[in-house]
Amino acid sequence: LRKDGIQFFTVTFKDSDDKCGSAKQHAIELEKMVQDIKEQSGAQKINIVGHSKGGLDARVFLDITDTKDVANLIMIGTPNAGSPVAETNYACAPAVYDLRLGANATKAVINPNTKYYTIAGNWMPLTQGNLMIPGNDDGLVPVESVESQQYFQSLGRTEHGHAELLSETEYQMSKDILI
Repeated sequence: LRKDGIQFFTVTFKDSDDKCGSAKQHAIELEKMVQDIKEQSGAQKINIVGHSKGGLDARVFLDITDTKDVANLIMIGTPNAGSPVAETNYACAPAVYDLRLGANATKAVINPNTKYYTIAGNWMPLTQGNLMIPGNDDGLVPVESVESQQYFQSLGRTEHGHAELLSETEYQMSKDILI
């Protein structure tokens, strides 16, 4: 981003417990952050790029606020329909509850003022198989979950695992939208 002269702000959730806050808590906090970023940048609209649960937090924010301030949401490895891995995991609660199949956060609806994009990792080939996730996945999130809504536009898939999804490859896939 810096190399291409794209202004950016890194979001850290500090008012809503910690990184393990719920999507709704983070969405409420995002509302203030978006206004602060608009004021600091002078932009009329901003883009949000969210990795993993960060994308889900942003979807919930867009749903509950119906804001007109976000032009594009790029979700990278976001468990938009949940992840089977979260079903038996209790680490990082309450955040992990938002990642479960059928969780309220996964049901956030479209904000008609924003365009939604996805990038999915397809790291675990079907031939090897992932015992916890049927189908293609990034090791934690099924590709099918990332791309689960008809209103999402896929920017493509990479061969990266979940933790490696913020590389130059994913940046190049989203660069045209961010500029």
